[in-house]
Amino acid sequence: AITGIDAWVEAGIPAPAILRAMTTQAHKLLGLETQRGSITVGLAADLIATADDPLTSISTLKHVLFVMKDGRVVRGPE
Repeated sequence: AITGIDAWVEAGIPAPAILRAMTTQAHKLLGLETQRGSITVGLAADLIATADDPLTSISTLKHVLFVMKDGRVVRGPE
């Protein structure tokens, strides 16, 4: 079964567009662009880290190494 990111890839959506949809565009849709969605002073620090560049290997988003939510680490390197 195709789920999550695979569905976007199967639909032929390029990695940069997938990333925009999951970040800045999603926050604009929800009316949260003044709080989240970009790396900017004053916005919530919500970040993830992956081993590879998601712009060239979007499947790396399936293997997140580090998560920061509101400036606090909620999942760090094991």
